[in-house]
Amino acid sequence: DYVLYVFCGLVPYLGFMEGLTSGSLAVRQNMHLVKNVMLPVELLPVRNVLVAMAGQSIALAIVLLLVAWNGSLGAGALLVPVHLFVQFTFVVGLALLLAPIAVIVPDVSYVLNIILFLLMFLSPIGFRPDMVPAEFQFVLQLNPLTYMIAVYRDSIIFGQWPGVEAWSVFVGLALAAFVVGSTFFRVFRGVLLDVE
Repeated sequence: DYVLYVFCGLVPYLGFMEGLTSGSLAVRQNMHLVKNVMLPVELLPVRNVLVAMAGQSIALAIVLLLVAWNGSLGAGALLVPVHLFVQFTFVVGLALLLAPIAVIVPDVSYVLNIILFLLMFLSPIGFRPDMVPAEFQFVLQLNPLTYMIAVYRDSIIFGQWPGVEAWSVFVGLALAAFVVGSTFFRVFRGVLLDVE
């Protein structure tokens, strides 16, 4: 079912895009809260990513229902909540990395939108990875969304446990992004209060 195949790749991509876009702008758009309210500033990007992931969860539930209606839902679908958590960790890490930069350099949002738009066409959403010629396979391998989409498709469309390579890279990227992003945000948190 090509439609389900596309939606199973498109829904995680849209959740990733919305979470990263809104999360990276969360601090800049709420500077009045940063300066006037005593709350952990880290909660602003996390809240925006949570909202995006809630929307993605509803869309994934619909995809799961349609796959179940087809009679091809397997045991791998039990891992979808785990995939959502790993994706949440990944997006929060990237948002924490970009949020301080977006406060100082407002044009980051425009560059981010262009990159995310290009990633949509470079990600295997509407095509199978094996359809890409061998000399261009490296583009898919360098794209972090390739592994995220593969993990979701393995669990939902193919009804199996995700491949070890895709799962390992996906989890590794999420952990690395979270550690780097939270460290970077902690270092530059004091600078945010001085920005007018």
